[in-house]
Amino acid sequence: MNERAIVEAALYSAGRPLTVDELARTTRLDPERIREHLRAIAREYTQRDSAIEVTQIGTKWTMQIRSDYAERARSFAPPEIDRDLLKTAALIAYHQPILQSDLFDMIGAKVYEHTKALEELSLISRKPSGRSLSLATTRYFAEFFGLKSTDREGIRKLMAQKAGVPYKEHSDPASSEEAREASLPSPAEAVVPGLPAQPTPAATE
Repeated sequence: MNERAIVEAALYSAGRPLTVDELARTTRLDPERIREHLRAIAREYTQRDSAIEVTQIGTKWTMQIRSDYAERARSFAPPEIDRDLLKTAALIAYHQPILQSDLFDMIGAKVYEHTKALEELSLISRKPSGRSLSLATTRYFAEFFGLKSTDREGIRKLMAQKAGVPYKEHSDPASSEEAREASLPSPAEAVVPGLPAQPTPAATE
């Protein structure tokens, strides 16, 4: 695999400035080789007169839009989503369709604020289901997160990695919700890394 492409992909995926040491831990490449690749990538973007630049800021390297193009491009930028909300989005994508009351068992009372925010971003839909709401991703979800797959099973697989849960393929896409739930990890197993496990209260809305 092309080392330079790996460094470029890591810098792009991070969406923030990274030190050489951070890139080394992520890519498992030699730090000195990473420095060489970063300088080469920076030259390539400059020679192409690209709107994107790879540049060093202090001790960190970043991939960003050149200042000449930033103002015009800003209106197309998707709204920012914080890490905590991202974890909730990943859990919904993995377990979908999931009842809001079941998601409450996983993450607690913040489920109401999070699901409302995700719905306002057009990332999920909330539909009445008994005494609760059924949550599922929208068509815009894959586009927002830059996922190549747009089908729900493909999204489950990709977001399972973000949620930090083992992926289990549905053998029958038309199976009932009971069968679907049987193939998924329990709420305790589905806790996202860095998100403390919540006690299991009585189910509410």
